[in-house]
Amino acid sequence: MGENNRFSSGYTFSEGRTGGDQLVEFTCRPEEVEQVKEFLKIIRTIDIPTTGRVAVGHGGYSQYTRYNITQHKYAAGGQAYIEVLEIKNPPDGRCGIVINEYHNGDSVFTEWHTLEHALEAYEKGWGSWKTDKVFPTLKGFVRRVICNVLTPWFYAIGDEELVGDYTFPRGLQDDVVYRFGRKFVVSDRDGGTPEIKTCMGTCFYTEKGTDGYGREKKYYHRFVYWDDGSFFDAHNYTSNPPYPLEESELWIMEAICQFKKEILTGNKKRFTINFIGGGTFVGSFQNKSRAPRAEGDYCVDATFKDGTKDRGWVENFKPTQENPNVIGYISKKCDSQGRPIESIKILDSKTKKGGKKWSGVFRSKKSLSLNCS
Repeated sequence: MGENNRFSSGYTFSEGRTGGDQLVEFTCRPEEVEQVKEFLKIIRTIDIPTTGRVAVGHGGYSQYTRYNITQHKYAAGGQAYIEVLEIKNPPDGRCGIVINEYHNGDSVFTEWHTLEHALEAYEKGWGSWKTDKVFPTLKGFVRRVICNVLTPWFYAIGDEELVGDYTFPRGLQDDVVYRFGRKFVVSDRDGGTPEIKTCMGTCFYTEKGTDGYGREKKYYHRFVYWDDGSFFDAHNYTSNPPYPLEESELWIMEAICQFKKEILTGNKKRFTINFIGGGTFVGSFQNKSRAPRAEGDYCVDATFKDGTKDRGWVENFKPTQENPNVIGYISKKCDSQGRPIESIKILDSKTKKGGKKWSGVFRSKKSLSLNCS
């Protein structure tokens, strides 16, 4: 069968634009996505018969989406709701199993490995509205995304663009300062720790009101939307306004990226950033415990509490949150075998080149796969 059966194996969903800027959905093999996108550029338009947008029922109202979605569970009360959604055609590797929530003015969604995991989580958490505490502890949980005023990607309609976890907000305008894609240093109202955020666009509107003397007055509002779902209201925000990230501050972004990518994952214990003027920023992980943490093989002498001794190699040790160092790993393994250890001495080691240097602060990557099919 060979070539005729080429679509019987794994494929992925994606989106691209034609030469006439028409948004098109397609399915193909994962390695062919970019090739199909380039091919679409030579086509002006593609006309496909359609019955219109799909409405996902929400009790007394509906939400529109261009994706093929099944709503498996739904509950609402007051100004809040929670639903379990299965997106049949998630583009570009996005997770297709989500629990979408809205309550107390906050909009969030969580991703799950399987539909069964999401349904079990729904039954355990839907009535408490404390899902931010409950869901991350449950089996199958992948991650939690805060949307606030932004629309999650799976409720995109028409030819709206997807930007990360969200749809590009409709009705937004560009601004001479707050321009889409530009990074800003943003502080909270109390002047707390500043964060670096990316601008998603700006919305302007006016409202009528009165001044302190009862006279009619127009108030002008400018809302700036950030990539994490939060926003900045220039009218009601008088101190610590956001300011553009300057070129001289780009090292901060680089430090944050390296800290997340190298240090927190346990790939390295140290990184440096060299400044143009000759200065150097150094970030490093330090631990008072001298127990070996690096990935590799270890030759050990073990003395057991029953007085017996043993010597040998422990192969393929890899630091994890459960077993951050080789001493603890050996002790735990021997305890499970009914041979509690009195002391351990490391005689030799062969650490793996390019392996993990320590356990990092994140959970096992095996539990974080975004393939939710």
